[in-house]
Amino acid sequence: MSIVPVSDQGIISNTPLSSEVWGPFQNFLEEFPLSIDLWGPFSDFPSLSRGIFPTRQAQINWSETPRAHVFKAYFPGLTGDQMIVFVDEDRMLQISTDDGKFTSRYKLPDNAITDQVKASMNYGLLTVTVSKEMSLQPQNVRVVEITGSD
Repeated sequence: MSIVPVSDQGIISNTPLSSEVWGPFQNFLEEFPLSIDLWGPFSDFPSLSRGIFPTRQAQINWSETPRAHVFKAYFPGLTGDQMIVFVDEDRMLQISTDDGKFTSRYKLPDNAITDQVKASMNYGLLTVTVSKEMSLQPQNVRVVEITGSD
């Protein structure tokens, strides 16, 4: 098992296998550091499970770039010191909070390089980047004709 340190600073790497990619919302949280509360029609209903089993809600976005698998999740109010990210021997990536209120596990694909995992946290946005092996096989690309009447 390897534990990945989560830094509160952005990771910028100049290596050829850099997993930094442009994202349209990459600087959104830096420009608007305050949380935006949206109206939810059921937000005032009490939840029995919240009182008995307190949990932290987070949606994790898993995207794949040509060079890496990128996981992003927003944890408002948390810092990198409060997050735990690790990969075990079974190629399972686990993202969790140190208080145990959030845990999520993902089976990494065979092309993921589990020794090259980076994590950063900026304004509560956790970004975990897992490098992947570069495929030297040529892609089978073909042109498909579009038919139909206009």
